Amino acid sequence: MKKLIYLFVLAVLAGSISSCKQENRPQIVNGIVYDATMNNITLITGKGDTINISTMDANPDKVPGVLLEDSVEVTCIKEKIESGEILKATELVIIKK
Repeated sequence: MKKLIYLFVLAVLAGSISSCKQENRPQIVNGIVYDATMNNITLITGKGDTINISTMDANPDKVPGVLLEDSVEVTCIKEKIESGEILKATELVIIKK
């Protein structure tokens, strides 16, 4: 009976530790469109950084097409791939054309 109680407590602890794993939180990036293709947007931020954001699997209703030099606000998440991380757009708002 004691072994069963210890096993149950161990299972609960293991479950609680795995549930504390942090999820990818969306981040918001503001910038000017420097380049745009069917699957990628390159932005220049206010700090002068150049950021590539993937639009490959994005919902076209939430991530519409953009033109060069549009000011945009992109909500994106980081996704791990074999060689590192990429940013994937989940929502895009054109601030100024």
